[in-house]
Amino acid sequence: MRTKCVQIVFVLFFIAAMSGTTARAQAAASSSAQTSAASSAQTAPQAPARKAPRSMAETDLSFSFYRAFTSSTSGNDTLQTPFDSNGGMVELRHIQSPLIGYEVTYADNIADQAYAPNPGACGFLCATPPIKLHATGSQVGLDWVISDKMGALSPFAVAGMGFFINMPSLDLGNINTAVRPMWIYGGGLDWGFSRRMGIRVQYRGNVYKAPDLDANFNATGKFTQSREPMIGVYFRL
Repeated sequence: MRTKCVQIVFVLFFIAAMSGTTARAQAAASSSAQTSAASSAQTAPQAPARKAPRSMAETDLSFSFYRAFTSSTSGNDTLQTPFDSNGGMVELRHIQSPLIGYEVTYADNIADQAYAPNPGACGFLCATPPIKLHATGSQVGLDWVISDKMGALSPFAVAGMGFFINMPSLDLGNINTAVRPMWIYGGGLDWGFSRRMGIRVQYRGNVYKAPDLDANFNATGKFTQSREPMIGVYFRL
């Protein structure tokens, strides 16, 4: 009886010893797997974080000087000849994205006009003496702007509408101030030589009906075009 008890105790001790060994082996294997996974995670290359897209929204104020070259018109027995002149323009521009931008502009230049009978087709106006009027031309415009950045350079195009206001210096009964709707087009290039400042070079054109300032002459009724190459500076706000 004692021998059987000893055998039973021995068997139970052997089973317990084997169970402990198996448990330790499983724990070691699990720990090794966790360590290997952690090491792999540390050595695996990390994907580079994506940079947030840079907003290109910008607002600037610019001042430009230009030379206005305006075409002559003739019609209704009248020959009208504008004189080329110098002027200046102020622009307040906001660019939201390459395809979404807008600006308001104000420009001012000397806008002298010469009126004379149209040679060979003047009818009763042939006896009217030619006249030269000194006048000031003001332009107010609202434009759509397309612009994109290419390093320090930003090419752009503009298109819009506004008003051309021609105000004679004479205050006579037959002399009138003329206000004409105008269509605006053009394009140019910005060069940013610093974070806040740059050079703006552009060409703009304005199309409108020739202003009739002198009531002694018939309005030509024709469209004229003012071509304005200009250069200036802008300031980021």
